[in-house]
Amino acid sequence: MTEENEIQTSATSEEATTVGMFLKYTRLKQKKSIETVSEALCIRKIYIKALEEDNTEELPPVPYGIGFVRSYATYLGLNADRVVQFYKQQMIPQKEKSIVQTVVKKHTPATMPTKRHIYIGLLVLAVLYALWLVGSLFRSNEEQISQLNNEPLEVVEVLPAPEDEQNSPSDVPSSLQDEQITVSNDVYEEPEPVKQPVLKLKVKDQSWIEVKDADKVYVSGVKNKGFTFEVELKEGMQLSIGKYYNVETYLDDVLTPIASPKKQTKINLDAFLKH
Repeated sequence: MTEENEIQTSATSEEATTVGMFLKYTRLKQKKSIETVSEALCIRKIYIKALEEDNTEELPPVPYGIGFVRSYATYLGLNADRVVQFYKQQMIPQKEKSIVQTVVKKHTPATMPTKRHIYIGLLVLAVLYALWLVGSLFRSNEEQISQLNNEPLEVVEVLPAPEDEQNSPSDVPSSLQDEQITVSNDVYEEPEPVKQPVLKLKVKDQSWIEVKDADKVYVSGVKNKGFTFEVELKEGMQLSIGKYYNVETYLDDVLTPIASPKKQTKINLDAFLKH
């Protein structure tokens, strides 16, 4: 099938298209090939084709897939936020959500105690333990009192100390008597926390960049000349650059080469942290 036929086929079904079909229709309408898109976005052709065919098995996990969709839509001049929103709705249909909720409710154990029942049980146990402890102390005091009542009192005579002992100097050595105790006035100060370096990216010409960690994507997409981005480094961060020669990397405003021809994507930045 030629590109013109593909455009006509996509145009006739435009009202029922998925995100992938809409992206493919727009690309063909702009007369751009998959190779051109792949080279411009630094995304493998297999992923571009999988996006257009809605083949989720060939795509990476959802966060990466969303990044590819956003970059592709921006490159084609579309509303990236709207396209990403439709993509998320397409990945998690409302029908599947309702089925999952129904299954969860169906298999919820009916005999599982609630938090209220647990709190009441713990309170009852605490009260019973307190009553047992009070009873034990009361019985112990009664036994001690009964023993004192039955035992005769013993009178102890206190004799005055001899005069020699009363007038004798202290047994403490004179060296210790003259020694004064000094108290240090030094105040312990906690060490200041180590300030982590700041990564700064300056785009000299169009290139795809991405900074992320396991929990968050800080920046992702195709950026044009003049774009700058700063972020404080944390453990687990990774840097990916499509065209490393079009992006300058700085650590605390010091030009520091990080990417290279052999390593451009998923560069672990832990080596640049201050410990």
